[in-house]
This record gives sequence, structure tokens and C-alpha cells, in this order.
Amino acid sequence: MLLQKLKARWALRNAGTKPFNPEKHVKLLRMVQKWVPIFSILLFFVAVGWILILPYEGYNKRTYISENALLPGQANLDYGFNDIRTAEEYRDRIVDIQDKDSETRANFIHEEFRRTGFVSALQHYVIDGKTPKMGVNTFAINRAPRSDGKEALILSASWMSRTGEYNTNGIASLLSLAKLFKRNVYWAKDVILLVTDHETLGTQAWLDAYHGMTTSDEFSSIVMPRSGAVQGVVNLDFPGTQNYETLGIFFEGVNGQLPNLDLINTIVAVAHRTSPPITITLHDDNKNPYKNHEYSSYLGSLHHMLTSMKYLVLGKPSSDAGLYLRYTIDAVTIHGIVGSEHLNHLFGFLRIGRLVESTFRSLNNLLEHFHQSFFFYLLPQPNRYVSISQYMPPVILFSCALIFQALALYYLGSKQVQLPLEKKDAIPPAYSLQKRHTMFAFSILVITHVTGIIIFNLMQPTFGWRYLGQFEESQTLLIQYGASIAVCIVSVSLSIGYTKCSPEHDGTILKSFSLAETALVIATVSLLNFTLGVATAILVIIPYSLIRPTTSYASKSVQILLLLLLSPVGLATLFSKITNVALIEILASILSDYHIVKSWFLTFVCTVYWPINMAMMILVFSSSST
Repeated sequence: MLLQKLKARWALRNAGTKPFNPEKHVKLLRMVQKWVPIFSILLFFVAVGWILILPYEGYNKRTYISENALLPGQANLDYGFNDIRTAEEYRDRIVDIQDKDSETRANFIHEEFRRTGFVSALQHYVIDGKTPKMGVNTFAINRAPRSDGKEALILSASWMSRTGEYNTNGIASLLSLAKLFKRNVYWAKDVILLVTDHETLGTQAWLDAYHGMTTSDEFSSIVMPRSGAVQGVVNLDFPGTQNYETLGIFFEGVNGQLPNLDLINTIVAVAHRTSPPITITLHDDNKNPYKNHEYSSYLGSLHHMLTSMKYLVLGKPSSDAGLYLRYTIDAVTIHGIVGSEHLNHLFGFLRIGRLVESTFRSLNNLLEHFHQSFFFYLLPQPNRYVSISQYMPPVILFSCALIFQALALYYLGSKQVQLPLEKKDAIPPAYSLQKRHTMFAFSILVITHVTGIIIFNLMQPTFGWRYLGQFEESQTLLIQYGASIAVCIVSVSLSIGYTKCSPEHDGTILKSFSLAETALVIATVSLLNFTLGVATAILVIIPYSLIRPTTSYASKSVQILLLLLLSPVGLATLFSKITNVALIEILASILSDYHIVKSWFLTFVCTVYWPINMAMMILVFSSSST
């Protein structure tokens, strides 16, 4: 009997005899209009809460070695007191020559490499710019006696530390380790020893030459001494001549790239197995600012995670090692942090040398490129990680918060749904047959994106060198910056005039398209750079949801001020005020990252973020017909 009733009801529905209640239909649509924005805001806060849960130990996981061949800390180490004396002698000699010119310093390292018996060479390079920068890198190759030279490891150090001091102990450790590597025959991979000039500039110049990407005839890939494919890199950064309290790890690369987690896990495991163990932290935060807080463990983890995200969101490497990731080379920088709080934790050449030797012995065991562990992760602590499956759901929630609003605006509009003039017991159409002025919204977005491309070309470093060569570098940056703002103002003003002249324009559809594009950008960018996607979402979701066409002068003023604050100009000014860094320095850093390390941040801001911001400004001055 139940089956017969169901069949009868289905037949009645298919026959179209079921009466349509327009009041119930309109009530449902009004409810959707009312609750979709509220539900979207709720999704936003759920996503933010999810991100804040990530550093909690009950949610993230403990790290582990995935590649069994590494065997960290299992080798018998040879670095001893004779090597310490060698490092101390090198340190004294480096102190005497570190203040001299690049050529003198490079020749000193070059001669030491040759005396040790390495194939060594100098690389003179020039970095293009308004004032070209010249430098000299020194490198040597320890040929492995038991291999065909198709694989290599790199031990590198720069003349200058990230602290602004000379990397005296770092280079002294490298030279003493070079002698240790030379006198042992257990190597299955070549070891490249690299000392760079001008930090990231020198590292990038060497990488370009090594991979045959330089235009210089002096060091093309044909004549440059080469080894095989690089499997791993450890960069030494130990400033000054004193001992250190904590070991910091810098691992962030260009455009959100990260090294394989096994490389970091290996260094952490070796440091813990060193006798006595070396205290490890992330970056240079050796003191927990929340030490005496009730939730010190959680707040410390959150602080580490946000510090890492700070580097990733700008698409710039946190150290020289981050440049190697662009070439599919896993690399980290180990940094000595000076301190006097725990004198029993101090370490010097002995533990630095044994740490690096043990790490390279583990990397020497690799049978193939790092692949077993994660390439997408967040690190709240050196020994805890958050995998991609745990941190991607908030991005989906951010995108859904915008998509739901975009769909509701497109199909239902912003005005309250009204009852039809004539109530008929008929089946309603699937969607409203009201005409939507999509061409207006599409044309506005095209105009703003073309404007963004123009701004991007104006901000190119090469534009300033080519057309503004008569000005100083700071003046050139200001002219480029001012021209970009002027182009933005002209484009927005003309578009606002177009909206007033156009008889068929609809701000609701423009807002729908803008929110949909923002959702697409957040979801897409987060796959390449999770932090950039999250930062964009947190900045714009609430403000863009509140922006709407209005006739009130006060409301327009408030919305425009909010959008100006969220524009690249407003954010750059705000960042300058908060950090006490000159705006010129911020612009120079962004352009340098784009030109030298090929960061995508400038491209993203000019061609994606700013155009949507301009479209939202135009939206404020439009009207709504749906």
C-alpha cells in the first residue's frame, strides 16, 4: 500500500497537478536572501577558528623520518679537536680579511680550497640594475671516489649573516669541514663547497650559472666546473666569533615553496642526538615571549607558525637556502643564535662540525631524490607539523563564504523578493526570467584588469632603468609608484562616469562577479601559496561582503575609505607605519624580490588583487536594479 501511495504521488507531481503556492515560494526565497550573508560570515569565522586550532598539539602531529635510508645520527663521526683547532685558525685569518674587498676575500677562500686539493674556481657576476652590483663567489667540488658524479650535495655560507654581522664562524666551519670531507673516502655523492658574496644576490647568480641560465660568456654552463644533480643543501649562518645558545632553522623558499620535511627532520634528529643535545628552534625566535602565560605552549607554537607565514605570504625566501627550492633542490639554513640565559646550552665549533658532518653522512645515504615526506606543511614547532589535509579545509570555507553570496546575488538580487501580481496555480520557472545586465559587470572587470596590467608594467624595475635613468633610485621608485596610483585613479574615475551614463548597469551583478572572482583567486592561489590565499581571504571577505551600491554620501565615503585602506597603497602605508620602515624601502624590497628571486607577489598584487579592489570601488557608485 505504501508503494502505491508513493507511485501515485510521483505520478501527480509528473502530471503537474500539484498546486503551486507562490507565497511559500517567495517566503523561501526571502529566507535565503536573509540567511546567506549571515551563513557566509559564520563560515568565515569557522575558517579563522580552524586556522587558530592548527598549532594546538592535540590537532597537529609529531614529525617522523619517512625515508628509511637517511638513518640520522647513526654514523660514527670524525670531526674532533684537530678540526676545532683548524676552524679556530681559519677564524683568526678570516677576521683579518673579512673587511676587505670582495676580490681579496674570494681569492683567500679560493687558495684555501686549492691547497686542500679541491677543483676550485671563482665566479665574477654582475646583477643588472640602475646601479649594477658586482660580486665574486668562490666554490669547490669534492669529487666522490665511489660514484659517477651524477649526484651532489652543497655546503654553503655567505660572507654576511642575516644579523648584519660577518659570517665568521660559518665560513670557518665550512673550511674545516672541507678538509674533513677531503680526507674521507666514504662519499657516494660529490660535495660542492660554496662561499657567496652579497647574500641572496650571490647565491642566485651561482644557481643561474650552474644551471646554464646566465647570459655571461665567462661562466656559461659549458666552462663552469660542474657536478651532478643537487640532492640537498645546508647553508651555514653563524655570525661573529662567539658561541651560540640555540640553533635556528630557516626553510621558507620563494613563492611559498618548502623543502621536503625529511630534510628538516634529519637536522632536528641529529641535533637531539648530539651529546649534549643542541637546542633547536624555528627561525631566530629562541625566547618564547609567552613563557609565563597559562597557554605558553600553544601561544609559542602559534607565534612560530605566524612567523613562517609572514615569510611565505610575501613570496620571499627567509634565507639564502630558499633560492635553491626554485630548482627543485631541498635546502635549509641553520643559524646560530647568541644568548646568555642558559650557559650550559652554549655550543661552538665542535657541535657545529659534528652536526653538519652527521647531516651530510645521512644525506650521503640517499638512494634517490627526497620524495617520501611532505612538501606541503606548516611547522608550529621543529618536531611537530600540520599536513596539507589539515590546513586546506579553511581555504574551502573561505571560498564557499564568497561563492554562496555571489550565487544569491546573481539569482535573487539584493532587493526583497516580491509576490507576483497574478497568482496562478502553475509550475514556476526554474529561475527568474528577469534580465541581468552581465555585460556591464564583465566590462568593468576587464577594464580594471587591463589597468592592473598597465600598473604592473609601470612598476617593473626595467621600466625605471629604461625610461627614468636620469633620476636617483629612490626618485625612480616614487615616480613609478605615483604613476601607478594616477593610472588607478583615472581608470576608476572613468569607469564611474561610464556607470552613470550607461542606462543598463547593475551593481548587484558586479558585486556577484567580484565576489566569485575573489573566491576563485583564494582557492587557486592557496594551492600554490597557502599563506597568501589565507591572508587575502582574511583581509577582504568581511569588507567585500559589506560593500554595496548606495545613494548616501556618508555611506559612500565610509566604504571608499575602507576600500582605500584595503588597496595596495593603503596596506603598504599601514605596514610602513606599523613597522617603522620607510615606504621606499618596502617598494625596493618588493621590486628586488621580483627581479632577483622571481617572486610572484608583485604580479599577484598588480594583476589580481588591485583590479578586484578597483571594481569594488566602482561598485559603490553604481546602482542596483535587482
